[in-house]
Formats: sequence, C-alpha cells, structure tokens
Amino acid sequence: MNKKVFTGGQVVLPDSVVTASLVVEGEKIAGLLLPGIRLGSEYEEIDVSGKILMPGVIDSHVHMWDPSPQNYREDWRHGSQCAASGGITTIVDMPLSVPPVVNEEGFRIKHELASRESCVDFAFWGGLTPGCVENLEELDKLGCVAYKGFMSFANPDYPQITDGYLVRGMRRAAAFGGLIGVHAENAEVAAFGSEEMAAHAGAPNSMHDEARPWWVELEAIERAVLFARNTGARLYICHMTIPEGAQFIKQAKMDGVPVYAETCPHYLLFDKSIMDERGAFAKCNPPIRSREQVEKLWNYVFDGTIDTLGSDHGPYTDEEKQKNGNFFLEYSGFGGFDAMLAGMITEGVHKRGLPLTTLSRITATNTAAIMGLAPCKGTLLPGADADIAVVDLNEDWIFDGTKSLSKTKTVNNLYHGSRMKGRVKETWVRGTRVFQNGRIEAAAGYGRYIPKNKQK
Repeated sequence: MNKKVFTGGQVVLPDSVVTASLVVEGEKIAGLLLPGIRLGSEYEEIDVSGKILMPGVIDSHVHMWDPSPQNYREDWRHGSQCAASGGITTIVDMPLSVPPVVNEEGFRIKHELASRESCVDFAFWGGLTPGCVENLEELDKLGCVAYKGFMSFANPDYPQITDGYLVRGMRRAAAFGGLIGVHAENAEVAAFGSEEMAAHAGAPNSMHDEARPWWVELEAIERAVLFARNTGARLYICHMTIPEGAQFIKQAKMDGVPVYAETCPHYLLFDKSIMDERGAFAKCNPPIRSREQVEKLWNYVFDGTIDTLGSDHGPYTDEEKQKNGNFFLEYSGFGGFDAMLAGMITEGVHKRGLPLTTLSRITATNTAAIMGLAPCKGTLLPGADADIAVVDLNEDWIFDGTKSLSKTKTVNNLYHGSRMKGRVKETWVRGTRVFQNGRIEAAAGYGRYIPKNKQK
C-alpha cells in the first residue's frame, strides 16, 4: 500500500485549523499526528511546511460542454485539468450536454467520456425538464446527485420547467429523497426585460441588472420554496445572487423547509460595474448585482445561510461573446475553475476575515453532505478520500487568463489581471498528486465517477 505523511502544514478540519501531520494510506486519510511524532520509513514524507491543507473543492455547478458540438469551448480533459489547478478534486457537472442527462442513454454517454478523459473525480446532475420528469427514479438509480430545472427560459434543447411539471418533479423526488435544483428567475419578466433593453441602443451594460432585476429572482425563489414546502421535496437554489433571497431562505430553513442555497464567487467578488468594464465577458444569468447587494450577500456567507459555492464554469470563445455587437444579445457565462478558491481566499479570508473552516464548509463539506457524496468526500477526517488542496495562503500573484489550463484561454477571462493572495500549489485526488506548481501530473482518465450516497 502506498503510504504518505504530509508534514509541516496546518490542516483544515470541520471546526478547527490544527498544526498536524496528515497521514494517507492508499486512497484514504488514515489519521492525523501531533507535531514531532514520526512514522516509519515505509511512509513517504511530503513536506508542506508553511502551507494549508484543505479538503479538495467540490464544485457544485459546472457546465463542461462535453459531450456536445460546443466542446471546442471546454471538454473533460482540459476542463478537469483546469479544475485541478484550482484545487478542485470533484466536478459536479450539469445535465446540459448533447445528449442531455435526462435518461440512461444520456448518462451512459457522458459517463463513458468523463471516465476516459477526466483527471479529477466527478458526479452528475440529472435533468428536470417537462419531458423527463418520469425518468427521475431511473437517474437516481444511476447515482445522479440532483435534478436541474430552469424556471427561466433555457434553450430549445433543454426547455423551461414550468410550474406544473416542477411540482410533479418535486413530488416524485420527494418519494426517494432526491434533490431538486432550480435556476430561479421569473421566465417571462426576465425575457421581456432583456428584449426591451436590447432594443435601446446605448444602454449601459450594467443595466443587465435592471433587465433581469433582483425581484425577478426573489419571486422565483419564493415560488420554488412554496412548492417544496408543500410537496416535501428537498430544494437547492442554484447561483443565488441576492441578499433578499438569502433572508427568505434563512427564514424557510428556520421553518423546517429542506432548502439549500448556492452562490458563486463572481457574485461575491464583483459588482455590476464590472459589466461596463468587461462587456459581455462579465455577462451571466442571473446578473451580477449592485455593490450594496454584494456587501449584504457576504453576511449570509458568514452566518451559514449560504450552504455551497459553485463556479458555474461554462466558458465561451471570444468570438461567441461578441458576435451580435449588442451586450444584451450576447451569450451569458464564463469560466471560473482556476480562480474560484484563490479568489475566495483573497477576498474572503484576507480582506473580510472569513474563517478557513467556513470556506472549507461551503466549498467541500456542505456540498458533499447535501449532494450525497459524504462521507468519502468533503473532509480531511480519517476514512475520507485523500482529496487535498495544498495552499500557500500568502503567495501574491496575478491571474493570467492566457495561461489557464482551460480549453478557452483568453485575456478576456473575467479574472484576468486580478491580484490574488493565496494560491493552490498542489492538488491530490484519492492520494495521488494530480497537479503541482502549474503542471498536471495525472493521466487522463484517472478521475472516477462518484455516485450519490445517502443525502443530508
């Protein structure tokens, strides 16, 4: 058995950060040792002096674009390498591939491809569309962690989940403890607002926040929670942007509704002025909000209302992002794997005093529990998979989007030129180092499918 001991660092545990050696045997965490205690020569010593050992990030919200005709944007090989460079050890991929993961066939095609190409572990969202509500049990048996529906308009190949079908899906999921995830925006109001703004030449890009206003998101959150409350379904609000939504969810949690909230780094690191600066390269749905709302949203990170953090990684080429010449008609979305953890350390830990334990919970521990990947994922406690992000908490550096390991490398990356403090130096997946100091060390196909286990 391959045995290692990580010495000289600090280990982030669920409720504390301790100075200890981390013992790994094979693919698993075997234990922790107090400083000064040494093991026999059969253990390879990994010197991580001055570094922080965190549970590897579980990215709850990914659009890998593979398989699909759009895999020129990203694919499992390049995307997983990019993820590894950001300390991500498990990717939870959304179902919007081609074919989508709405039945066993779509699942099998993606599973075969990811198994062949990914260098980090992976799990899958299943689909929730009007045409696949009857397939949720089938997808559950295949190990899908949750089921994604768009309350807003999505695309012709992945239609909106209207209210009747959403309720039907919730009832079916409630029967087997499944997790329903939603993109929460009122479809018609958001679409009408975007169309109206596109027709007004010269409107500032930051008015995307007014085209799809905060109350459009709040209304959909309230409606989804009402449905969950009355069907008994577990509900996951994807990429929430607004403190008003967080406050509503906080109260719903207190009332006993099993609802969870995810946000993304870009909703915490930027405000809507970035859309005027970066144009469509900063466009996403829901939009990045006002500085006032960003500041208030942080409160709900600190108090535990926000459960998880997802990158919403889904890059587009520079040409695609500018093809219409009108901000309000351009594609929404961008990459984010490799800036996710570093950005949160920079802004959260260093600037705002976010405890490393809280950061670890929203990037790993909570995600594993909610999505049924625990106990093997999400922690550095004995018995868990040895998924480790080795972080230099104090390294100053500038993010360069042209050097990303993503398939889409560009100076127009949202994070390009950002000053960071804190950098992932090594990433380990199940006891094997897959990334070190800018280099990928694991072969394509090392990553393993992780099916849903018992959920929180």
